[in-house]
Amino acid sequence: MNWRFWLLVLVFGGLLALGVRYLFLQRQKSGDFHQCPHCRSFYRGPVTYCPHCGGLVARGSNRR
Repeated sequence: MNWRFWLLVLVFGGLLALGVRYLFLQRQKSGDFHQCPHCRSFYRGPVTYCPHCGGLVARGSNRR
């Protein structure tokens, strides 16, 4: 393995990381997806509890 191979791996890994970060930011900015404050996973739609961890995500909920 020479230094050119590792440079190529570093460049493609950096581009992949930037692409993933961009997709996460776009998903967060869109109105369809919301992020759970407890587990940081994304969910879709107006729900009272997070479908992944079960934490309360609705702000004006009487169901506790």
